[in-house]
Amino acid sequence: MSELIEINIINSIAIFFASVIPIYLSFKLKGNLQKLTILVGIFAIVHAVYHTTEVFGFEEIAENIIEPLSVLVLVVFGFWYLRIRSVRRTVA
Repeated sequence: MSELIEINIINSIAIFFASVIPIYLSFKLKGNLQKLTILVGIFAIVHAVYHTTEVFGFEEIAENIIEPLSVLVLVVFGFWYLRIRSVRRTVA
């Protein structure tokens, strides 16, 4: 087994476990924080799927579909965060 496959397996497992925290928090939180933690959880899961598809040899799918999807989720997270932040500044 090559080192790259081993690293992708470790990354995939670690990221799946790390995604549990924001998913759990999204059930406990309400409002905008809930939406932000849901987006972080979705990003973590999509990124773990990216590493998993790399392990199984689907580099084309991983690079051309799943990786841009994870970037899109991060961009949405950033826009949502900025929206919340700008609303708080106008209210305060």
